[in-house]
Amino acid sequence: MSMRFYLLDLDTMHFEGMVAADGPHIKQMGGVSIPIGEASLHFGDPISPGWRLHGPHCTLELPTLDKEQVLALAAHFGLPIRTSPAERPSGGDFLRSPAFAGLCHWVRRHPDKAKKIYQGAHQRTPGWLDVCNAANAIADDEA
Repeated sequence: MSMRFYLLDLDTMHFEGMVAADGPHIKQMGGVSIPIGEASLHFGDPISPGWRLHGPHCTLELPTLDKEQVLALAAHFGLPIRTSPAERPSGGDFLRSPAFAGLCHWVRRHPDKAKKIYQGAHQRTPGWLDVCNAANAIADDEA
């Protein structure tokens, strides 16, 4: 069973949303993954002056992405952005992103698997299953 709930192709880099044991992650295909609730895009660090996808435990350099592609990545996954080392990440709203819609669709197709994952380990994006189930219930009521 695929754990992927979203796929984004930005020409030089490919990203997927995937459900891991500790909840939804953003992952560079073939690379590291970062929990959605902990991920943000950073620019302008003295050690690494370009764009990077940052989490508390790892960082993914994005050297081949231009500003428009980084903004597309932020929009698709609802990621906050920090454009200066002196500021905090701002913006972003995963719950209004296309990736969140993909996660809700995945939960609808795999409710038992989602529940087992959610109950099986500490979730680094707390409440994600409850929010997906609520969004799916609202969508059902509106249909």
